[in-house]
Amino acid sequence: QVPGASSIAWSQKSSRDSLLVHPLHLLVDNTLSSTNNLIRISHIIPSKMDISVDNDHNLLLPSIEMPAETNEVAHEALLGAEMPVEETKKIATMATLGSTPFSEDGEEVAHHAIVATEIVPDPVDPPIPDPVLQNAVVLFDPRLPDCRQLLESAKKRGLFVTAVLPKPPKKGLVKSKEFYPAAEDLLDIGVHQVYEPPIGQIFDICECANNLQTIESQQNLRFLGVIPLREAAVDYTDILGAMLGLTVHNDLGLCSGRRDKGLMKQAVANAGLRTAKYARLAAPDGSDVPYAIKNLDLEFPVVIKTPRGMSTMDVYICDTMDEAVKRSAQIVNSIAPDGKKASYSLMEEFLKGDEFAVNLIASPSLPRGVRVTDVWRYNKVVMHGTRVNKWQTMVDPEDKMYHLIVRYAEGVTRAVGIKHGLAHVELMTTFDEKTEKYVDPVMIEVGARLAGGRK
Repeated sequence: QVPGASSIAWSQKSSRDSLLVHPLHLLVDNTLSSTNNLIRISHIIPSKMDISVDNDHNLLLPSIEMPAETNEVAHEALLGAEMPVEETKKIATMATLGSTPFSEDGEEVAHHAIVATEIVPDPVDPPIPDPVLQNAVVLFDPRLPDCRQLLESAKKRGLFVTAVLPKPPKKGLVKSKEFYPAAEDLLDIGVHQVYEPPIGQIFDICECANNLQTIESQQNLRFLGVIPLREAAVDYTDILGAMLGLTVHNDLGLCSGRRDKGLMKQAVANAGLRTAKYARLAAPDGSDVPYAIKNLDLEFPVVIKTPRGMSTMDVYICDTMDEAVKRSAQIVNSIAPDGKKASYSLMEEFLKGDEFAVNLIASPSLPRGVRVTDVWRYNKVVMHGTRVNKWQTMVDPEDKMYHLIVRYAEGVTRAVGIKHGLAHVELMTTFDEKTEKYVDPVMIEVGARLAGGRK
């Protein structure tokens, strides 16, 4: 009998019908050992061994030789096992073991009593761990050259890659699958799965979000971000990220300002940064061009462009009034390069100087919210009524010569609400020989995407 513990004795017949009685020592308070509790077995000691405890209530077991027995009694109670108190009355209270609990020779047999030192509440449900989620990213409207690079990066980080094709190419009508891949082409290069709208339906951002959330739930995925791989995908990307419950998306209030060149200039001007003079022209016949030129006090040449274009598509440098009227009417009455009807054309002053491209990355963890990664100087020539880049040269963004360019590009990025991901700012500036710096930068456009002429 251990001081402060209870002693319970019962009997069970062995295989030879002999009556064996042994005590069960519970080193816990009696009030805890209800029939709805479980006993967790932590010690097995010889049944005839004298048990005592020290001042810290630790078991003191004398070192004696184990008594040998002849009859083997089946017993299910092992170290670490759990069983209801009531169940212990139905099984033997002694275990037939060797000289140690781990002996397998079976030559020496000893009967042991069971000592339980812990009571476990009932029911004892094993903890169900949270499902291990697979980190994933969404590539929106990708091209194969971009995918190959991003898939390599995703593989290094163990990311699951899902691609979204808003406009699947029609078989036989696409000349290059590199720039307009089908779902099969993306799967062939390593994309894990592809979403495209059902046959006969146009792309719907809400339907896409519903499908991606279903995939996320069923496949234990956790989308970390949505990456746009074309200029036309920039606004869709932020909306889709928000609908997926992500926090790493750009300012939705300025979503249109990252695509529409007129709203883009408005957002940059509202931030106190210099912008080129511009006007929106909505007349189907271009009759509002002369008034806009006079009102803005512009001189030829002027630039007429579509508001939601990309690269140099539908961008015209007009040297005469007739050409400006013609191009404005052409844009207003046509479909823009992104497949949408242009409601107006945009007229801008023709900027002179040196053109630069500044690439940045945005993150709330950065000191100024954005950081310039690289700067390129364009070498453009006017061909076929537009400016065409023949080659470009990388320059050092840390050079004081480009300090104003870097700060201006950072301001433009923040002005249009780019808070996460990449930005590509194109601007015009002039070189001041006195200070030996580029001064008076002015934005041409900004793209909330990877650089590289992605259409």
